[in-house]
Amino acid sequence: MDIHEFLDPIPHDILPLNHSNDQVLDIINFDGLDQIDHHSIVLIGLGEYGEYLDAEDIHFSQIRNHFYQLSKSNWSRKIFDLGTVLAGNTFEDSSFALHQVISALKNTGATIIVLGGTQALSYIIYEALQKDLMKVGTVDIKLDIEGDHHNLTANNLVTKMILNGENRILDYFNLGSQAPYVAKEELDILEQLNFENIRLGALTADLSIAEPYLRELDLLSVDMNAMQYGSFKSALKITPNGFDAREICGLMRYAGLNENLKVIHLSNFLPTLNLEDAFLLAEIIWYFVEAQNNQKYDGDLQTYHVQLEDDEIVFIKSNVSERWWLQMRMDGKKRNIPCNYSDYRAAMAGEYPDIWLKFYKKFY
Repeated sequence: MDIHEFLDPIPHDILPLNHSNDQVLDIINFDGLDQIDHHSIVLIGLGEYGEYLDAEDIHFSQIRNHFYQLSKSNWSRKIFDLGTVLAGNTFEDSSFALHQVISALKNTGATIIVLGGTQALSYIIYEALQKDLMKVGTVDIKLDIEGDHHNLTANNLVTKMILNGENRILDYFNLGSQAPYVAKEELDILEQLNFENIRLGALTADLSIAEPYLRELDLLSVDMNAMQYGSFKSALKITPNGFDAREICGLMRYAGLNENLKVIHLSNFLPTLNLEDAFLLAEIIWYFVEAQNNQKYDGDLQTYHVQLEDDEIVFIKSNVSERWWLQMRMDGKKRNIPCNYSDYRAAMAGEYPDIWLKFYKKFY
């Protein structure tokens, strides 16, 4: 499928006037759809903001300009910036265009970074990926589980994913919720479905607990409203608490280490940003791409057996990446569940790890 009709290419005047061979711009491709493959990273923008506003700077010029000028490090993966999916005459028109673009790019096997737009469009991305038993994660101050799911909004996209008749969610979690914005009924729904919510306080105390959740995702939707106002002033809805700049970049690095991630969507920020916020978004993209280029494929595995009461718990550690898994059996087959070293320490201290208990609650 030719998706050029849905994309507005990058105008020449947003490119840096001067650049060196060690900058990202040196390896950016602005065309060449036939050259995109599973080793490629593709960046596209979204101009559709739903009920909020129209995108004034449809190309997110400041973000892209700064990203192009950052160091390309030792990157080997091809990067394509294909421009922006423009807002259509209606939200449905914009959704159709995005669906066509993601569907076409999905078939290449590339990793896709979607920049801008309303978070509601994460549901359109979810539909376009067309994969059953998908693993989905969100970074959000709230849970988008609104009761009214007939008209798609940024407040009910998770509800629509759960109720989708074609694709089923195998795992879902949210990172960074804040208690004042989460209703008890929403937490009850997550618990009934054996999905998870990790609050902001737990993550700011130890950001590494997010890594196992991000390790095997297919889709990650990042609502920039999850940022604290002191670190990011261009969110559509501002809050005094939230992630700071270092923490959001750390989360993006963990996400980038995921070899299976198909799409990451950064949404819900003002299209015309102040310079500081534009630079932060450029660095968020950079940390994700940097991690994509430095993935450590797991090998040299070591097995640890821990006896707890009548149960033997088996842990796997990669001596290459130093990542941990909990080995479980389901239908007679072994399945490795991402976990942290802290889960192994808990088992050694005589406690059943939470991840072990949650697995059995979900499948037994």
